[in-house]
Amino acid sequence: MCGFVAILGKKGKGELERMARAVEKRGPDDSGSFDGDMFSAIHHRLSIIGPDARGRQPMTVDDVTVVFNGCIYNYRELRKQLEGDGITFASDTDTEVLPHLYRRFGAGMFSLLNGMFSILLWDAREKLLVAARDPFGEKPLFICEQDGRVGFASMLSAFEQGDWALTPDIAAVHEVLCRMRITAPRTMYREVRQLPAGTYLYTKSGEELVPRRYVFLPEPDQPLDMTPAETEGEAERLLDDAFLLRTISDKPMGVFLSGGVDSSLIAESLARQLPETLHTFSVRFSDGAADYDESAHAAVVAKHIDSEHMVLDVRAEAHEALHDLAEAFDQPVTNSAALPMYLIAREAKAHVDVALSGVGGDELFGGYPRYLGMAWHDRLRHMPGRGLMLAALQRLGEGNSSRNLCGRLRRFVQGLDSPASEAYLNWTAASHAGWPEMFTVPSTDEAQATWQTSESVYGGLEGLLSRYGPVNGSMAWDMLTYLPDDLLAVGDRMSMAHALELRSPFLDMRLVNLALMLPVSRKVAGLPWQEGLKLLLKQIARKRLPAGIVDRPKQGFMAPVKHWLHGSLDKKMQDLCNHSPLGGLVKQSYVRQEWARHQAGEDRSDILWGLLLVDEWIRQKGWSFR
Repeated sequence: MCGFVAILGKKGKGELERMARAVEKRGPDDSGSFDGDMFSAIHHRLSIIGPDARGRQPMTVDDVTVVFNGCIYNYRELRKQLEGDGITFASDTDTEVLPHLYRRFGAGMFSLLNGMFSILLWDAREKLLVAARDPFGEKPLFICEQDGRVGFASMLSAFEQGDWALTPDIAAVHEVLCRMRITAPRTMYREVRQLPAGTYLYTKSGEELVPRRYVFLPEPDQPLDMTPAETEGEAERLLDDAFLLRTISDKPMGVFLSGGVDSSLIAESLARQLPETLHTFSVRFSDGAADYDESAHAAVVAKHIDSEHMVLDVRAEAHEALHDLAEAFDQPVTNSAALPMYLIAREAKAHVDVALSGVGGDELFGGYPRYLGMAWHDRLRHMPGRGLMLAALQRLGEGNSSRNLCGRLRRFVQGLDSPASEAYLNWTAASHAGWPEMFTVPSTDEAQATWQTSESVYGGLEGLLSRYGPVNGSMAWDMLTYLPDDLLAVGDRMSMAHALELRSPFLDMRLVNLALMLPVSRKVAGLPWQEGLKLLLKQIARKRLPAGIVDRPKQGFMAPVKHWLHGSLDKKMQDLCNHSPLGGLVKQSYVRQEWARHQAGEDRSDILWGLLLVDEWIRQKGWSFR
């Protein structure tokens, strides 16, 4: 795990060094530079595999210079194949296989990699630059094309330190407030784009950037030539292999153990497969509400697998939390899961350099209640008495627990008035406010140099629902959008703020291919409020974990923001209502309206947390729209 900056074309005096300071925290162990006539780069390294100086980057082999952030889990297998072709290696790193693969396979090399990565390859013979990002977007890559030159960076903030003309993208602010994330290639600056997940591009100096997708989802309705028992066995085999493959490290490693099915399966599998004692970690808010505390469940799993377990007690002051998160994000994501991730990464770094998390299990195997909602949406659209049910749910109001079953049911019933794709987007939105309702400035011209977005692949959500059906289609949508632009962005920025390498063992394309071919009945079943979720995964887990862990209701990994808004965040909200929200960009009337709805009993914590976080981010950037 590392950070890098690079420029193709002319660079200003000291510009690259200034830009590199923004990514230095991502790789505090080592650094290196390359300064050529047309291409220059600086790399800061977190040394996890082959940590000695032979692995220093930028690395040049056979006139190919590579800078790389991430980890190639199958590099030993690839290296063995290359050695069979007569290649000799000078280091023990995964980096060194990349230039050799490029010389043999060109851009076809990226389909051979099982890993998380953002990669730049400078081919000095052809004067050609090739860049790529991993299939799920675990590692970031920002690109700025301006004045006949192109900049590349692992952090958006690096361009703030260089000689680039940058202007805020107000449409991106609206998107992050409403959707809680910014969809690649859009960023918070109009002049900077993020390479979408599963995409590579190539360019020569002064020529157009040409992006191409290299990752494709499997065709729908492919028959699984296996019995149910054989399918379960194949899933177990792939899970164990994917989990073990992601333990490759020359530094101490552990597992973030929430006590949920996904992270517990990872921990159980590794405790069984690894010869040494496994380290596991969970986080507990010392002043948080009990329904946000999963540490007791994690302790049960840790005892069951005999891991060396630590419960990291943390106390988060609201003001400090907002400041630290805004500082850690190069562009904000308003998912409140960022806070516990930030805190557990901070505490775990004292004990390990690599941590594994359960991100991805829900999207692959059907872990969100909204997937059940999609399964029932069309069947219940014409249900009699729907209006009476909605009125009753509205009278009941919101639940106080983190699960908020009443609120979820109300939103489900409201969604029955809309087409399935529209309902799904509404269920996952923080706000539905239009531009004039929210902003003080006129709508901006959104015309930009556009690439295909992750939301437009396969015809967008409607196309995916048509292609895979309501359940598998919505899961595919989340794999393409929610994972790279939200959950994985949160995981990367929060862990790298503390120079901790975070890995997601469920994100293996072999598992994706199997998951999308599974019939819906192996994933979800029952009515929307029954939470019959992740059926195949739980079937496997029952053979490996205590029953109480497998069958308990789903509990999200998030901060107790709802409770804080009635306590320590109350004054912050009052200040936001009475001053110029988000540098004067957002109307006071809109903030007051959302705050009043929350005080009246409606759960508006997502948008209120988003307003507070983005306000702090904009304040730190010094933006003003007054």
